[in-house]
Amino acid sequence: MDFIEKDNKRTVRSSSVRVGKRTYFFDVKATAGGDYYLVMTESRRTADGGFEKHKIFLYKEDFYKFSMAYDEAMSFMKAEKPDYFVEPEFPEVEEEQ
Repeated sequence: MDFIEKDNKRTVRSSSVRVGKRTYFFDVKATAGGDYYLVMTESRRTADGGFEKHKIFLYKEDFYKFSMAYDEAMSFMKAEKPDYFVEPEFPEVEEEQ
């Protein structure tokens, strides 16, 4: 098993999504016993230039019920508000040289 060393924790996989002033992180971590858990973090830039973070820890015994509730909520929103699920177009940013 390969680990990404990050904050002295065993991170197995990490991905992020940037949306405006917020970034969402999805970190799959491993316990000392080899069990996986998920840490979801919302990081938001504050007016003073710092960051405000909110975390949710999701453990293996909660995966099934969490995923069922998530899928149900997303299915409802997709049916009610399908335009929410169209990827927004952002203007291209010219790279500085």
